[in-house]
Amino acid sequence: MSSRTRALLLSACLVLAAASGVAQAKDIDQAEHERLSGEIESLAGRGIWEGVERKFRDLERLETDLTFDDLVHGATAARELGDVSHCYDRLRRALKVKASRDLVDWMWDIDTHYGRVELLTVPNRGTELTVDKAPLDPNQRKAIEAAQESARRDGIFVGMLPAGTYSFSTQRFSVEPGVDVRIEVSPRVRRQGVVDPVIIYRDELGNPTTRPPGPSGDDAPPSQD
Repeated sequence: MSSRTRALLLSACLVLAAASGVAQAKDIDQAEHERLSGEIESLAGRGIWEGVERKFRDLERLETDLTFDDLVHGATAARELGDVSHCYDRLRRALKVKASRDLVDWMWDIDTHYGRVELLTVPNRGTELTVDKAPLDPNQRKAIEAAQESARRDGIFVGMLPAGTYSFSTQRFSVEPGVDVRIEVSPRVRRQGVVDPVIIYRDELGNPTTRPPGPSGDDAPPSQD
């Protein structure tokens, strides 16, 4: 057997071994996926949403495709824990797997009642986030409470809040659906005299713009009709 033939055989053996290893790893991941999915189903049935969230994040780390049920459980867990941003993202991903009018309605409800905010203190330190009028809806209250805990613990919150008027480290701002708000509370900003929140509007395609959409181009926020 020539050296060239031996080299080709060795290369073929290595390729086969690598393919076998990949297939074995996929089988292991799939088995782990099925185990975690079963645990998520059980925890969801008992309303243990922190457990569902932990298992869902473990599931996301696997090299497997999440099922429709996985994503809906993940979205529900995020909602129950006040994490509307992750809830919305998981709903969007679930709709790519399977069409569902219920999920479309769920996303529409978020679109029409929440706005995206980025709140931070520099340097990071705990601060207070308050809302002028607490909503009656329990899911909206959970979202506010989760944001308040993040601000109190880390001085940062990036996510979604229900429409309303808030105060972050004495800086007042309003949250409106379809409008992004960014607030930085820092000595640098205070020295520059910048005290108003940065408002980012969204055009009809969802792209950020510094001006509200519409023919008038005035400073009023876009209509939510």
